[in-house]
Amino acid sequence: MKTYAPNTSNELEYAAAIQVGAKPGADVDQARWTFLLTLFFRVVALLWIVEGLDQWRRVLSSTDPFLDVSGAMAAAVIFFAVFDLVAAVGLWMVAPWGGVVWLLTLMAQIYVSAIKPGFFPGGGGLVKGVDAALLALYLFLSWRANRVEGETGAPDRLIDRALAWLFGKVKRRPPVA
Repeated sequence: MKTYAPNTSNELEYAAAIQVGAKPGADVDQARWTFLLTLFFRVVALLWIVEGLDQWRRVLSSTDPFLDVSGAMAAAVIFFAVFDLVAAVGLWMVAPWGGVVWLLTLMAQIYVSAIKPGFFPGGGGLVKGVDAALLALYLFLSWRANRVEGETGAPDRLIDRALAWLFGKVKRRPPVA
């Protein structure tokens, strides 16, 4: 006798529960936001591959001896050399663990760039700014992709009004004299 996942009665239902992509019957708006989130993951994965390979360049380079750096600097380089590439693979596969590892490395980058601004190329301010923008974009896209049609709470209405005002879909009120 075969056993299936909870709440599934046959193999077809079990396989459908683990498929990646749009849900059957999903509305067009939700599918669009899911596509944009997937595209965001793929672009960030490419960026993280470049960052991970740059850390490996620091380890293997003959011009900048890796053994001459402090223990904390060496640990940070190895951490980012490994975790940047692991996060990139997870993001490219659109796996849930990829997002978790990416958020971990993102927070670690912000922390390291705050305490040692010269660690990353471009300086600490640039890295923190780009990371903050990526985090904000990720939170927005994942919120929009996971929003259930018809379910709107106070935060949803507030964000919808702000977006409508920002993109000019609502007439702005004239100033009160």
